[in-house]
Amino acid sequence: MAKKIVLLKLTGEILARNHQNLEADTVIAIADQIKKLADTHYFGIVIGGGNFFRGTKQGNALGITPSVGHQVGMLATMMNGLIVKDLFEQHELPSSLFCAVPSPEIGAPISQQGVKTALAKGHCLIFSGGTGNPFFSTDTTAVLRGLQIDAHEIWKGTLVNGIYDADPKKNAHAQRLPFVTYQKILNDQLGIMDATAIALAQQHNLPIRVFNIFENEALLKAAHNDSFSSIVHA
Repeated sequence: MAKKIVLLKLTGEILARNHQNLEADTVIAIADQIKKLADTHYFGIVIGGGNFFRGTKQGNALGITPSVGHQVGMLATMMNGLIVKDLFEQHELPSSLFCAVPSPEIGAPISQQGVKTALAKGHCLIFSGGTGNPFFSTDTTAVLRGLQIDAHEIWKGTLVNGIYDADPKKNAHAQRLPFVTYQKILNDQLGIMDATAIALAQQHNLPIRVFNIFENEALLKAAHNDSFSSIVHA
């Protein structure tokens, strides 16, 4: 049976859940789970940079030019990508790091041939530097890279256990949605991903699973139990 190709979108908080100190435990747990799924899944990863810098938050607070703030955010994702690759390889998970911002000392440029070669070697693919352009989120980057690697699904590992009809932090009556359409997310502005990412996934009918990456064995549960994730589909 052919392996399922998954693009895993990770929050930068996997390296700094307490927002104070960098920590490796969650990344190491993710590496162990990817190895356990190696017979049935290929993984590509896009990681955010919010643990270091967000252009729309710290950039605005500093008063720097918006495009420059986004560029700093892209560099933050490259820092995370380099950390994740090193931790993965220390734990015997072969990986290839790709950079949308040319940085040959850090990782390879993104090319279709490079991606195919890395997949053929069974490597975990790590994409950093966003799209290489300002004003695009890492959510949009995840869908874009998912399409480039012919992913069957996008998995968004985040801080919440799925998609809700309202912000569960603000509304105690918010209801978890096990299945939701792209159009409902756009119409109701549910905010689990930005509109550009959802519209691109909708255009290509690319399913999205959303789950809490910090739950024990989250990737294994996402792989074997549909009810663990909220699923976005047509």
